[in-house]
Amino acid sequence: MNKKKLGIIAAGAALCAAAVAGYAMFGWKKLQHGAGLDLDLSQPDALIVTRSLSTLPRDLLTIPLARDVLREDFVFYYEQNGDKLGLQGALRRIAYEHELGWGDQMIRTVLDEPADVALWREEDGSLRHFAIAVSRNSMTRLLEQAGKVALKDTQMKLAGEIRVDGDKVALYSLNYAHKRTLLIGARGTRMVILSDPGMLFDGDGKADGKAETTVAKLLAADPKQQQAFRQQFQLDAQPVDGHSVAVKADVLAFGYQPFFGALDALRFDFSKGQWQTRALVDAGKLAAGGYDNRALWPVLPHNPAACFALPADWAAMTSVLGDVDASSDPAPLAEQLTGPAAVCWYGSSRLYTPLVVATRKAGGNDELYGALFAAAIGNKKSGAVQKSSGPNGATLWQRDVATGIGPQHPTLALSGQTVLFSPDRKLVEQALAVSRKQAPAIADRLADPSRTVGLIAPSSLAELIRKEAFDALPSAREPVLRAAADAHLVPRLNALKKYPPYRLVLKSLPASGASWQPVEWQALDK
Repeated sequence: MNKKKLGIIAAGAALCAAAVAGYAMFGWKKLQHGAGLDLDLSQPDALIVTRSLSTLPRDLLTIPLARDVLREDFVFYYEQNGDKLGLQGALRRIAYEHELGWGDQMIRTVLDEPADVALWREEDGSLRHFAIAVSRNSMTRLLEQAGKVALKDTQMKLAGEIRVDGDKVALYSLNYAHKRTLLIGARGTRMVILSDPGMLFDGDGKADGKAETTVAKLLAADPKQQQAFRQQFQLDAQPVDGHSVAVKADVLAFGYQPFFGALDALRFDFSKGQWQTRALVDAGKLAAGGYDNRALWPVLPHNPAACFALPADWAAMTSVLGDVDASSDPAPLAEQLTGPAAVCWYGSSRLYTPLVVATRKAGGNDELYGALFAAAIGNKKSGAVQKSSGPNGATLWQRDVATGIGPQHPTLALSGQTVLFSPDRKLVEQALAVSRKQAPAIADRLADPSRTVGLIAPSSLAELIRKEAFDALPSAREPVLRAAADAHLVPRLNALKKYPPYRLVLKSLPASGASWQPVEWQALDK
């Protein structure tokens, strides 16, 4: 794999991180430190399988783009992270006061040994909660000492017990910083660390049954049970010689993953000095929705910052449409749509105003789309919905909407069998110009659009990031943060701009079941 292909994988990882950071799922319970947490310990949102956690940041910097954008500051941040330093200090104090020799041993066990690290989302979408499972021959002796320490230490206490293979196993809480408490358990050669006791115990110290079962599997003597997290991501039990980072599609999709259920997860693998990308694709769901996206690329305006065309499950839309407009039956509209859908962001627009494009069947009812637009778009201060006719028989619905960030002009358009929507009406107008052959399309740059699942243009993406960052940091009100962005963010964005656009190519589809399929990153000429 050449440097360009290596470079774009970092862009994919950066997009994943941006999606995770921006995710906001409504209705989640507010999570409280130390109390029972509202998460399913058997269903992690992401998983890292690694030979050594401490080498992961440095191995990421082997990618040219990551090295140019993140620089060595990225490694320094994780080596000097406040939580890590606080944990080291707590363990060293305990080891010193109780005359133990494992002050740094536990840190090395976690960071420098093969481990499975599962992660769960917090209310704000960040992957804050984690569980680490490792194997080490010295675990039994270490926890025997921990049991003695817990009787008389202020930071390490006995939190409770669970049963593993019929045995009682003690779990210890380690308070290492303000509102930072780990839960640690070991049995035989196995050790499990949870980022918060509330992942297993409720406020009264009673273990949640489902969470207890998961932890018991991780501590079990049976190697198959120890792979409980890997089984969720269909990863084999073989040790990796580098790193595998898998993230469920729902984490990256802002809660809309049911619309394209055929894509279950994305994975980034590092081995022998190279990064590769794979997608977990479900053939059964793929067959139900189809995945011929060649009709979408010719109607999408060229030069997107990021654009993805994924198989859509339109039947899943009925429940959402019912919430939007309870007075009408959403089934007919869902039945009119077919094939995959595309979502594209452009550097000329904003992060919150993507262009959405789908395909409808012939002979559909236009008024169903107008009714949905009127029900879903607007508020009490909005103007009336304006319906108009465009060139080549296009039909448009538009509405001026007052928002906290200024007036917006959402637009829905039907042009032949193409459905277009964006909160930015200029993007819809550009797409209509493309359909009239008056503006270039994405397909003009794709010799073979088949199997193309997405495009990323680092230069346009950098412009979008710059616009959002500086809009949030006006120099008059945020002089310190704005100065920091000028000094540190701008050089990194300039480094990002020098990379060419890339397209993501799904090399094959599974014949049956769900399996990991390779995704190739191919550079396009600027």
